Amino acid sequence: MLFSPMDLIGFLIFILLIFMLPWFLRVRAVSSINRFTFELEEMVEQTKKSLIKICNEKGMPDRDPSKSIENFLEFFVVTPVDLDPNGIMRKYEKIINLGEKRFRHMAQVIAPKADGEWKSNIVMTIKAVLSINGVAKMVRHNLELAKKTGNIQILLMLQMNLPMIMRIVKAQYEGSIAFSEGKPVGDGLGPLVAGELMKDSSRDDLHSVDDMVVSEIQINKRNVIVARAEGPGARLGKVGKVVTSIINEKNIKRVITVDASAKLEGEKTGTVAEGIGVVIGGPGVDKWMIEEELLKEDLEVDAIIVKMSPEEAISPMTEDILKSSEKAVSVVKNAILESEEGSDVLVVGVGNSCGIPNIVEDLSMIKTKKPIKNEKKRAINGHFK
Repeated sequence: MLFSPMDLIGFLIFILLIFMLPWFLRVRAVSSINRFTFELEEMVEQTKKSLIKICNEKGMPDRDPSKSIENFLEFFVVTPVDLDPNGIMRKYEKIINLGEKRFRHMAQVIAPKADGEWKSNIVMTIKAVLSINGVAKMVRHNLELAKKTGNIQILLMLQMNLPMIMRIVKAQYEGSIAFSEGKPVGDGLGPLVAGELMKDSSRDDLHSVDDMVVSEIQINKRNVIVARAEGPGARLGKVGKVVTSIINEKNIKRVITVDASAKLEGEKTGTVAEGIGVVIGGPGVDKWMIEEELLKEDLEVDAIIVKMSPEEAISPMTEDILKSSEKAVSVVKNAILESEEGSDVLVVGVGNSCGIPNIVEDLSMIKTKKPIKNEKKRAINGHFK
């Protein structure tokens, strides 16, 4: 059977495509990942510049902090061995405390004359820079490994995951700018609600302990102890330690935790939901400490969350999240009323206190992120006002 010239040409093109398609996919993938990688590395440089700027302006160091910051970007924390789970939480607690001590020491080195609030902001900015730098290095590692080995599977998996990675990292980048400017992020919802509950308190009514502030107020004949991370510096506070000490000191009957929580795609940002349990993020040490105390005391435990995306939680606070705090306050007060008159209730505002004063008398005093009309045209180094 004879083949026509067109049949032969079509057959040759088919054979050529079989060999050329992997090459074409590899070139497209490398080009796409290279673009994302350069963008990530540019974010690292911009966050380092923001960190250096805040150190020079607030800390007035004797020498340029750039070299110290560059060296600290290689800082890492080794998690404890968990082959034997007995006592693992105490190990995590120790490692976390040592890590926090090192971060604070670094803030003292690069910004020795900054006050306590700005040093807290600097610590949180350092963490954000380390996080973004770690992602950028990992993406670069996988790109170079795929190029060296010619492994197209690594390239395609990285290419497929990069849009999701970039969503989180861009939010983290915006959050780092917020920390460097002392402005609130979405995760500050818990301290914001607690600050609103404290609005009738005076500064003399507050006492600080382990980076948290605690105040006692009266709500409908219930004695309410309100605890939150101390502001307006960027702090998370030792929630577990403070809450367990309050439970041991007071005759607490009910514990109410308030925090931001991840929403599902399609859900509305700012939706308030109620549940049962201890709602605290992070590695789990604080949550474990409180749950251990709950078993001993047999307490009622309420969880109140305000839903937002993970990106919204780590990026500057929006107007929707700010307004949702008013509804959350109302829900908290209703939960308090479920306790008997005269009983002691503990309300814990969980989250990052950056940009949120201890007592929130008026929501207009909280600086939120203004909506950007065209997100796609936003510059990578665009600050919010």
